[in-house]
Amino acid sequence: MRRIYSSTIGIVTLLLVLVAASGALGAGLQPQVSALSGANAQSAESLAVQAGGRKLPPPTDGANPASPNPNSRPYVCTAPVVNVSQRSGNEAETSVVINPTNTNNIVAFSNLASDNSIFRAYSMNGGATWTRGTVATNAACCDGQAAFDMYGNLFMVYINSAATQINVILSTDGGATFAAPVTAGAGSIDQPSIAVGNGSVWVDWNSNGSMVARGAPVTGLGTWGPFNAQQTIPSATGSFGGIAVGPGPNGGKVMVTYQNPTGGQGPATVYVNVDADGLGPGGFGARITATTTNVGGFDYIPAQNGRSIDSEAGLVWDATGGPFNDRAYLLYTEETVNENHDTEIYLRTSTNDGATWTAPVRVNDDPVGAPIRSQFLPYITLDRSTGTVAIGWHDARNDNGVPGVGGTNAIQNDDSEYYASYSTDGGVTWAPNTRLSGGFSNADAANNGVDYGDYVAQDAHGGTFVAVWADNANCDGTNANGTLSAFDLYIGKLTLPGGNVTPTPTVASTAAPTNTNTPVPTATTTRTNTAVPSSTSTRTNTAVATGTNTAIPTATRTHTSVPPATGTSTSTNVPISTSTTAPTSTSVASATSTICSISFSDVEPSDPFYAYIQCLACRDIISGYTDGTFRPGNDITRGQIAKMVSNSAGFSEDPGPQIYEDVPPASPFYAFINRLSMRGHMGGYPCGLVPEETCEPPDNRPYFRPNASATRGQLAKIVSNAAGLGGDPTGLFYTDVPDDHTFYVWIMRLTQLGVMSGYPCGTIPEEPCDEENRPYFRPFNNVTRGQASKIVANTFFPACAPANR
Repeated sequence: MRRIYSSTIGIVTLLLVLVAASGALGAGLQPQVSALSGANAQSAESLAVQAGGRKLPPPTDGANPASPNPNSRPYVCTAPVVNVSQRSGNEAETSVVINPTNTNNIVAFSNLASDNSIFRAYSMNGGATWTRGTVATNAACCDGQAAFDMYGNLFMVYINSAATQINVILSTDGGATFAAPVTAGAGSIDQPSIAVGNGSVWVDWNSNGSMVARGAPVTGLGTWGPFNAQQTIPSATGSFGGIAVGPGPNGGKVMVTYQNPTGGQGPATVYVNVDADGLGPGGFGARITATTTNVGGFDYIPAQNGRSIDSEAGLVWDATGGPFNDRAYLLYTEETVNENHDTEIYLRTSTNDGATWTAPVRVNDDPVGAPIRSQFLPYITLDRSTGTVAIGWHDARNDNGVPGVGGTNAIQNDDSEYYASYSTDGGVTWAPNTRLSGGFSNADAANNGVDYGDYVAQDAHGGTFVAVWADNANCDGTNANGTLSAFDLYIGKLTLPGGNVTPTPTVASTAAPTNTNTPVPTATTTRTNTAVPSSTSTRTNTAVATGTNTAIPTATRTHTSVPPATGTSTSTNVPISTSTTAPTSTSVASATSTICSISFSDVEPSDPFYAYIQCLACRDIISGYTDGTFRPGNDITRGQIAKMVSNSAGFSEDPGPQIYEDVPPASPFYAFINRLSMRGHMGGYPCGLVPEETCEPPDNRPYFRPNASATRGQLAKIVSNAAGLGGDPTGLFYTDVPDDHTFYVWIMRLTQLGVMSGYPCGTIPEEPCDEENRPYFRPFNNVTRGQASKIVANTFFPACAPANR
């Protein structure tokens, strides 16, 4: 799985090493949390993502199956299924492959929740019976994925038990035995994928937060290697994707896909890079934006509310020589409105090596929009004998909260079944969806620590699509743990037509919802959404609020640390969401701005910030001082920003142990600062930077400076990241924010959203107009409480902002 199975001690050790290697943190670098608050998956993920974007499962002894209910009886199977694993404990994150030289030879793999091994079962009679066991026994952490090539070589990639190596093993006897591992990569690694071509095998993985890849030639059964040099993929910061090999010389062209950011609940962007000459001397080309999505790296849905999902981008590339030869297919998960849990399966295709992609086609054919149902963890495969493409996924469409006929409990949209579909016309239309599973499964009931996991890898060949998935419906009564307990692996099949059969189109193969978070403003914009603060040019970034400035403000979701006044911070830590509350940026706001009355003595209805302060105050996101004032003109402090952001985002989990020396548990901002810091949304300053911030052994905790004023650049970064705004802005918009500025990306994202803007040039002598009369942003000026309220309200609750915002 893409989350490294390791002990709690191992995770903490890894983080401490990374902290040491990173040097001085600075206020803009995220401090590494070095203690787990319990043994749950989300706590581990909080640590892991700060260490490089990885999703870690709980320790191997931390996910014991729940005892089955003795009164629970298996449901009657509604589809023909076979229990592949039939073992006690949880199996999840599956991979199944069909041998193209003997289609009766099927091999299934999965991670094990209680063993440093990869579960393996193989069949020589089309899946009727299975030989079960493990491979990489006592030597594997997780993330086993496999591929058969045209010679009958079965390659499997996995992460070793120490979570330090990407290993590949080979079987030449249909999965019965495997050779010694070959190490493809080492270091801080995660999320490998594997693909084969016509004479090549390729693996890619996340290395220190960015994608890398290696390929090896294959010339016959058991004859392969060595791997070529590890290839750096340009600008490939991200993870949670896949790899595909297409037609062409040198083993075929290669394409990788991944999403960024890898934390938060979205939006995110899905990218591809292409190596046009495969195993030849050329490398991967520039990053290409394939699509945007509202599904982030840690997007929580009812059916996967402990583990979360990502967009699960996947690729296949047709090299069959048929009518769709050289067509690349990109699969991903979309959410119709960010955080509404209506996740859908979409497909785009490209016929020019990924340079451009078609409009998205919806693959799942359940009703659009209502009721809200989740489809998730999709996987795409291509039948190399026919060119038919097939997709499988978990699907909650039938869970209406009526136990038995409509789910396992009275909760809607938290039970899933397994579905599949196929296309024979190059992905333009999709056959009516087919349910492959025999009954409803429930991830919470499995108590697996990682729910269904991160992926479900499937295969198709010779006109048959084969899927293996984690299932606790126990419809055939063979689950050793009982019904609705630990997951076993179940297999289902879908018969695929040959090359040119045209299936009935899906009901709604429509384009995905348009992501409106990144409209680009013109260079002459004169927006004034953040209001020009008075005498802001004289404010400094070191002002410290008085001890009485403890009002409960809450300003904006943000997931970056606040850098020092010099503006030199370059933190790249990826935030993650560990809250089980799904924050939303649009659905909370009322249809009108008059949602309640407020009575701050210094905020009249005529005040330019009144509507925004009212919007937040009526949601208990901000409050005033004991004397009845709000003080909208006061500089907002880092502690106040933390509270505003945390409350706006709906973060409410246990804040964990003390992180900062100057933010003890008794601090009124302790919970809010810790919650944001655990996600990587804010950070601190290393001890010893100034004489007053001495290092206190043994922890030598950093300092947060909760009473220091926050700047416009810092606020832009925090808000942008916490809101999950994506995209890579380009061009010079503000005179004082060049494209290499510390805060450039975040300032531009909020500018493009229309949430922040600048000051016309020539307003003060120090800001002369250039030839394009570009405005100034003043990134190091401090932000007032009124301005912060406006920025937060416009970002997270736009419906309650004035109509003319």
